Formats: sequence, structure tokens, C-alpha cells
Amino acid sequence: MPKISIGLVEDNPTIASDLWEKLSLSEDIELILKAINGKDLFKKLAYSALPEVFLMDIEMAEMDGITTTRLLKEKYPSVKILILTMFDDDAKLFEAIKAGASGYLLKDEKPHKIINAISEVLEGGAPMSPLMAAKTLDLLRQGSNDIQIQSVSKSAELTLRENEILEWLVRGLNVRQISEKLFVSDKTIRKHLEHIYQKLQVRGSREAVAKVIGRTY
Repeated sequence: MPKISIGLVEDNPTIASDLWEKLSLSEDIELILKAINGKDLFKKLAYSALPEVFLMDIEMAEMDGITTTRLLKEKYPSVKILILTMFDDDAKLFEAIKAGASGYLLKDEKPHKIINAISEVLEGGAPMSPLMAAKTLDLLRQGSNDIQIQSVSKSAELTLRENEILEWLVRGLNVRQISEKLFVSDKTIRKHLEHIYQKLQVRGSREAVAKVIGRTY
């Protein structure tokens, strides 16, 4: 089985080294690129292979993680980006998702959780720390975002069950977790997701979540 190729973008050498060490524990992961900021990353991508998944810091001096994420997704739409941060910042969380991040985790997560998140995001999931997922949903339920999620659901003519699944998807749950919440099979959830994606005219979970929060593709 091919290894998952990873790129790490982190400007703190101590944190970068720690993350590098944590990820080295997995035999399924290959660390192929390391950069200290967005500017450095794009220079290295000129002569480096493109990783499947990027682990992206938010706070960086030259070209921060949100800007880098946005530019990466514009140039390489297929890549997955996991935001890693020490900061519990609602605004930055929301902006990272709008920029195209596939998931959002705190840097102090256990190694196995970060590794699992990498696998999950490649399967179309949107991994988030429980706290981050809850905050994302809270943001969606506030003010215009509450109107937006209802508007998307209504215009796409989602059923009550599809709307419920979409809400769990926004929370960051994967297929297995949603099936456990709703006491149905994974196959049933996948079928509902197919219908949701068709109705929303999107290609997967990340685009579905992005459409709900108002990002235009």
C-alpha cells in the first residue's frame, strides 16, 4: 500500500521538529516536504513533488496559513489541508475553513489522532478537534450563517434526514461517526451523502461544508 505523502508548513522549529517526530511514528506516512511559511512553500513546490496532505500552521510571519491555504487550493484543488494551531481563535477557524482547509486540529493532539485525521481527510472526511467542530457549528448557527444553512438546505430541497446529516458533516464527523449517531449503516449514510452532493452540486464533503458557510467555487 502506497504511503501518504505529507508536507509540513510550520515556522517554529521546535514545534516543526516535534510534529515531524510524531508523524514519523506511522509507517503509512511519508514526510516529503517541509517549509517555514507560505512563501518558502511555493518556492520549494517548484522543484518538489506535491504532497497529498499539507499540515499547515496559521500564524506565520511571511504569508500566513490562511492565505497559503487559499492559494494552494486555487493552484492545486485536489490537495488536502489540515490546519494545525495552538490558538483557540473562532475567527481564524472560520477563515481557514472558508479558505479551503479540509480539517482543523490543535497542535497538542496525540500523535495517533493527527495520523487518523490525515487518513480521514483522504477519505473525504472533515476532521476537527471536538472543540473546534462545536465552535464551527456555533458560528454557522449565528446570525446570517443560520440563514445561510437554512437557505442552502431549502434551495437544494434537502429532506429532513439529509439536512441532519449535513449538519453532522459540518461538525466534522465522518461516515462511520454519523452512522453511529443516527443508528444506521455506513452504506445508508454514503447513499444519503451522494444525494446531498448531487442536490448541492458539489464534489464532496469539503465543498458541501464550504457551500454552507458561503464560500464560492
